[in-house]
Amino acid sequence: MSNPKQPTCVRSSQAMETDQGEAYLVQPNESPRRDFLKGLSASAVALAAMPAHSGSAQAQSATRPPNQPESKPMSFTLPDLPYAHDALQPFMSKETLEYHHDKHHLAYVTNGNNLLKGTEWEGNSLEDIVKGSFGKNAGLFNNAGQHYNHLHFWKWMKPNGGGAIPGKLEKAIIDGLGSVDAMKTEFIQAGVTQFGSGWCWLAVKDGKIIVAKSANGESPLVSGAKPILGCDVWEHSYYIDYRNRRPDYLKAFIENLVNWAYVEEMYEAAIK
Repeated sequence: MSNPKQPTCVRSSQAMETDQGEAYLVQPNESPRRDFLKGLSASAVALAAMPAHSGSAQAQSATRPPNQPESKPMSFTLPDLPYAHDALQPFMSKETLEYHHDKHHLAYVTNGNNLLKGTEWEGNSLEDIVKGSFGKNAGLFNNAGQHYNHLHFWKWMKPNGGGAIPGKLEKAIIDGLGSVDAMKTEFIQAGVTQFGSGWCWLAVKDGKIIVAKSANGESPLVSGAKPILGCDVWEHSYYIDYRNRRPDYLKAFIENLVNWAYVEEMYEAAIK
């Protein structure tokens, strides 16, 4: 496969997220599954260890002294999955979604809310927080960026996904990348060649669909483009099911999991 033609998203020198799976080595007589799950649990616990805001919004409102203005609501909330945890099998397991959604995404939400408090971006839209904090507040950006990415990631998949691409979107893919097959090849290659943790993308830039890749929690938002499809290549997204076979994971994603109707929805929004 050839390298993607489009430039990758620029990586912030301050971005410092880690994924314990990235440094995982199997020693003789060790169980890879057991030790990788330990790494996933430890990573999620470490991310979630920061103190969270206490009490519900209603409880805070009920105990607020008279004439004290209501505080701005927290911006990040963990969404429910749009399908059951076992609905994407055999291409993505129930166990993977339980760790990925219920632990890792929750940690980004918790940390993001803590780090957002008192900043200039408190009360802004998620996209504005992501773009505004990039290069200025690494901790907030890492968690807000990953929250943005994962909000869409769950919707970019569906049971019995893949298949035919809606006509207008298919035409735009052909116009930008030559053919649907070429798009799939470049998308997979972008994910395979992303060193370490990150994402591969379809995005709209200057009215054309491009393929891109980015490190850690970055997305095309920070390089002047609008993402319409992304695949998470952090190891916690695939190692339980595929071990180190990242190409197989990416092929399964693009052929069997993608919700092309949601990609079309994001494409339509991106070209307005």
